[in-house]
Amino acid sequence: MNKKVKMSNLYPIGIISLGIIISSLLIKCAPEVKPEEVKKIIPLVEFEKLEPTSKNIEIFSQGSIIPRTESQLYPEIRGEVVYVSPKLDEGSSFKKGDILLRIDSRDYELDIKAAEASLDDAQTALSIALAESNFEKEQWELSNSGVASDLRLKIPQLKKAESTVAAAEANLEKLKRNLEKTSIKAPYDGLVRQKNVDRGTVIGPGYLIANIYAIDYVEVKLPVADQDLAFLDIPLDGSQIGKNKQPQVLLAGTLGGKQIVWEGNIVRMEAEIDPKSRMAILVARISQPYKYKIPLRVGQFVEAKIIGKKFDGLYILDREFIKNNQVITINDIDSTIVYKKVNVLRFIDDMAYIDTGLDRGELLCMTNLDVMYDGMKIRLAQ
Repeated sequence: MNKKVKMSNLYPIGIISLGIIISSLLIKCAPEVKPEEVKKIIPLVEFEKLEPTSKNIEIFSQGSIIPRTESQLYPEIRGEVVYVSPKLDEGSSFKKGDILLRIDSRDYELDIKAAEASLDDAQTALSIALAESNFEKEQWELSNSGVASDLRLKIPQLKKAESTVAAAEANLEKLKRNLEKTSIKAPYDGLVRQKNVDRGTVIGPGYLIANIYAIDYVEVKLPVADQDLAFLDIPLDGSQIGKNKQPQVLLAGTLGGKQIVWEGNIVRMEAEIDPKSRMAILVARISQPYKYKIPLRVGQFVEAKIIGKKFDGLYILDREFIKNNQVITINDIDSTIVYKKVNVLRFIDDMAYIDTGLDRGELLCMTNLDVMYDGMKIRLAQ
């Protein structure tokens, strides 16, 4: 009985041992499995060949149109207004020399007649004084050999008569000028902003007749940042810019939902910085603003595009390709990524204007990969 029990206890041990021996033999005799090589994927990218271009840098601003010259009309003499031209109505236009208003001239005409009579009397008195002086001179020469005194020759009376004539002539000239001033004429081509007089009004020096302004050309003040001045070839001391060096400016406004463009030029920069905006002020001038089919009116708000200096060898890229002042290019010899540091001359809208750091014919990487680094291998899309 004991012998059977002992034998039954050995069976599990034998089975386990046999399993271990068989497993060892299987492992030892199994074929060697080599790990499969992982293939490296080289990304495919789009590219564009870079070519430089020449471009004028544009500077943007805005402002409202103002008149070149604005004047206030005052009479120089006193009198009743007897005529007011329709051209003096508010908003009306006029030409240089047009009669805008007349003052009653009758009193001034009578004054001229009286002055002419006084001048005639003075000239008659002068003729008599001159004749008497000549007579005394002849008498003296016939009876005396010495030099006659001025009193003897009636020189004082002659000089007085001459002075009286000169005064009468000056008075007549003054009265004629007063008569001319009864007609108030337009000093230039312009428009009426405000009228303060009507027929029958008695006016005099100091009475404001009207506010007018010239329309031979208009101006607009355009604020620009200090750094923008580097792109303009203009004097910075407020002096006038030579006609052949005046930067062109395009002014855009809207009328009835349509955009209208007028052309002008920058003629000067104001010597002082605007105290509110801390910006430089450029003055643009537009000649003959009313020659256009749609005139450029005083008070019109406009958007301005100033044409600045021309730069050669510029590369104009979408600003999304600029990161930390670097552009991702491709070495087409070994098809690798190259990071190039560039200088952005200016950003305009969504475009970057690059003047240094790139070369003609370089390949710009157009594909934005999740991982990119200098020297990274890529494949070029055909």
